[in-house]
Amino acid sequence: MKIQIHDVLSLSGRDYVVEGLVSVQMAGKTTAVARAVDGADVLWIESPEDSLLVFRQIKDLDLSPPPPESISYHGLSYVLRLAGRAALEIKGDVPERTAGRAQLWRYRTAGDRILQIEEEKGRLFMLAGQSMHRGMIDHLPGR
Repeated sequence: MKIQIHDVLSLSGRDYVVEGLVSVQMAGKTTAVARAVDGADVLWIESPEDSLLVFRQIKDLDLSPPPPESISYHGLSYVLRLAGRAALEIKGDVPERTAGRAQLWRYRTAGDRILQIEEEKGRLFMLAGQSMHRGMIDHLPGR
């Protein structure tokens, strides 16, 4: 699923409009993460080939970079699965993030839950989410 700005993504009875995209280039691969909004509710959606990753920003994880090899968050133990330097490009409305270089760490736990931590220009941006089957989200292309 190729997500573009102005697309509508429907999940759990709510419609989210894609206001911005973050292109993340890391280790020779580029992924796009959509910032989808319904009022004050913001989802971050990544669409790899086999599933969808749906995240929400978190601010209740107290740590400083670099994070440890494993993290306990909300009663679950997450294990580091990916780490490295990334280049971020921004399109559209993405006020929470800035373009440029960032250090990225991605963790996984049972049930295909994911934590992602980014450090860019001395500040942390953290996401928590999970993998979902593509059929869980309806994609309506925008104009």
